Amino acid sequence: MQPSLPSAAGYAVIVGGGAFFAIVMNYVTYIQNKFSKYNSRKVDEFVSGSRSIGFGLMLSGILSNWTWSLTILESAVKSYTIGISGSYWYAIGGLLQVSVFSIISSKIKKNANLVTTFPEMGYFRFGRAGHLSFLFCGFLCNAIVSSCILLGGSSVFQAITGISQYATIFLIPFGVAIYVSFGGLRATFISDASHTTIILIFLIVFAFEVYVSNEKLGSVSKMWELLETVPEPISGNYNGSFLTFKSSQGGIFAIISIITGFGLVVNDQAYLSRAVAADPRVTSRAYFFASICWFVIPLSMGLTLGLAAQALSGNPDFPTLSEFEVGEGLPAVAAAVYLMGKTGSAMMLVLIFFSVTSSFAGELIATSTLMSYDIFKRYIKPNASPNEVVRAAKISVFLWAAFASGLAAIFYGAAKINMGWLFNFLGVSTASAVFPIALSFTWKDLNKVGAVGGSIGGMVLAFIVWLVTCKAYLGEINVTNLSNTWVSFAGNLTALFAGGIIAIVSSLIKPANFNFDDTRNRTSLVENTKGTIGIVKSHDFEEAGFNEKELDIQVGDNEQTSESDSQVDSDLDINFNVIIDHKHLDQQFKKYIVYVGILAFIMTLLIPVPLGNVNYIFSKGFLTAWVVIDIIWLFFSFTFVVLLPVFEARKTLWDIAKKLVRRS
Repeated sequence: MQPSLPSAAGYAVIVGGGAFFAIVMNYVTYIQNKFSKYNSRKVDEFVSGSRSIGFGLMLSGILSNWTWSLTILESAVKSYTIGISGSYWYAIGGLLQVSVFSIISSKIKKNANLVTTFPEMGYFRFGRAGHLSFLFCGFLCNAIVSSCILLGGSSVFQAITGISQYATIFLIPFGVAIYVSFGGLRATFISDASHTTIILIFLIVFAFEVYVSNEKLGSVSKMWELLETVPEPISGNYNGSFLTFKSSQGGIFAIISIITGFGLVVNDQAYLSRAVAADPRVTSRAYFFASICWFVIPLSMGLTLGLAAQALSGNPDFPTLSEFEVGEGLPAVAAAVYLMGKTGSAMMLVLIFFSVTSSFAGELIATSTLMSYDIFKRYIKPNASPNEVVRAAKISVFLWAAFASGLAAIFYGAAKINMGWLFNFLGVSTASAVFPIALSFTWKDLNKVGAVGGSIGGMVLAFIVWLVTCKAYLGEINVTNLSNTWVSFAGNLTALFAGGIIAIVSSLIKPANFNFDDTRNRTSLVENTKGTIGIVKSHDFEEAGFNEKELDIQVGDNEQTSESDSQVDSDLDINFNVIIDHKHLDQQFKKYIVYVGILAFIMTLLIPVPLGNVNYIFSKGFLTAWVVIDIIWLFFSFTFVVLLPVFEARKTLWDIAKKLVRRS
């Protein structure tokens, strides 16, 4: 694929955009620290947003953290290679896992309200063995995710502008690290909201361009006609059509996508950071609605640019894509450039830049938290003060940016591994820890053998099956063969089930019968500090919006009363004023089990199974309805993700504005 913009445009977006956001976000952080009650110099604010992020901003942060370059590019690749079911199954792979976290997050708030990382919980429950096992799984997941993000973004910049892929891999992380190191987690949430705004607006533009206004395509009828006359039908699809859900490739990919999604959400500290940062009253609701709002992003990319690339591929002037370029995620780029010229090129460049910077910011905070809490504080300097932990976290931001850049460069240059390859590998390497990590927060009977053996033993078994299947099925183990659909399927399935079976069976044989009181009100920042039970006065209680009168409140090791909370907060930099209503969280746990069950039934069974089990090719009318629903869903997500956070923050924004005016 030939570049359509000069290399200067690529450098301008990376350097100029990075500098702009660094300046803006650092100024926002300065205003926050000076005119609000939140201070990014405090450890709890830096790594967990003072555990008080509201619903709108929380929802936006979750969605943005899950919208990495892979989401935008790979979903279009799947529609390009599998057909209309491809992006649907990719989207299911995120919707299910993020919605399931709405259940897990309520237990995190109930059973480990001051825990900051999942390896920290592993240490509290299973000692050093559990801690190191979970920590290894976390770093492995973050390493692959960070590489995926950078490889996807850099391939687009190279394709559109001709800029060196190595330059992109190293320049983007540095710019993101600057504003993250100043503002911490709350800065990433604010950045997420602004980036997601652009992403959703551009998706809406692409939808109208492909199905309404573009002269080269511009209608559902034209799309349907072109897809029905594609020169090379898809093997395994009914009648070889791109407009059917009856697809053997689609079915296998659905399982890979779901398993990969579970491995990502549970192993990636970035998602736990969101649960830790959330106000306990909104965490379950935020994850549930974020999953619904996020679903339409990959669905829309596949339905618009993914299908457009395949429909237009028969045109003699459409860019020819090699198999490696398809693996890099370039079908969507080719379609946007072909349909919209330089405007499409610029939009894709900005879209991918925002996607990469937003999601990579989440990875930087996640890994810096692991490095500061679980390495520096745990093993290097156990008596480190909270301020020293913050300093270690800030340094870790730059260390991980350098490490991730180097790893992505090795994948690209030495191993010729692209984003698509890593996506297939993700489940193999991460899914074994899904049950051990999730159960450590939710099941009292999980024992050390189950936690360690499930996460590490399941991973080893998955690697063995992955390699053996590759050799037996394809005759040779090499980079290309290891990414084969069936080989990846075998590794993914083994990882998830082996990890789960080891964890559950061993714990049923010898239950741990763990008392979660030992992890409530406990943090690594202040070892041997346990909270006390506080009684909230009725009027305070009603203002908080709860119905119970007894709530757990962390008040410090000297058992000070709530009147002294501010002093404890100042001394230890921890938010001790977050109300934990166990009855409310138990209700949320039960409620969202039902909600997630209904959502999963509708989206994974009720809609796709009938479509995939009949000999049916989408008619023009049915495709029209599918497109209309997609566009309506985009506007629904825009309202929740963009407008709601601004509305919720209106009072704080107004107060800060008044203070700024008075100061000037």
